[in-house]
Amino acid sequence: MSLILDKDQDTQAERGEVMNDLVSGCLCLILAFGLAVVHSSQAGRLHDDFGRDPGPAFLPLILLSALALAGAGLVLRGGLRFHKSKAITNGASFWSIWPAALAVGLMCAFLPLRHFIGAAPALFFIAAALAVLAGHSGTARWPLTAVLGGISGFALYALFHFGLSVPL
Repeated sequence: MSLILDKDQDTQAERGEVMNDLVSGCLCLILAFGLAVVHSSQAGRLHDDFGRDPGPAFLPLILLSALALAGAGLVLRGGLRFHKSKAITNGASFWSIWPAALAVGLMCAFLPLRHFIGAAPALFFIAAALAVLAGHSGTARWPLTAVLGGISGFALYALFHFGLSVPL
């Protein structure tokens, strides 16, 4: 009996690692793409022609490339482990990664929600939903998890808006 439980725990741990790789990789790719679009759309001295010197716009390109490569590596590693491991794919299908897909979708929903309801409420609701998604086990009390996640989202908003004076 103990051997069966240990094997189930190993399978759950391996499945969790694969999901972490997939979610982290997708978020890195989305962030790199979004920031690259914002960076390239900016005008001003940052993108002036500096001749043979690449200028100050080169550092963000290096960092965005590194972020995209890291994200691609994580997605590749997670995808290979998902398809390779018998422990993960036995009884599992592509639809078993719905939490990862939902998390990425929630992160992408921030900008449209921010436009309609404001940054603070959008961060509150998205953080609450992500907290409930992350703590979706049978022992977690989802209302408490949602409230704590929402408070964390609002704390992030307060840090950036009031502490760092970053307009959101």
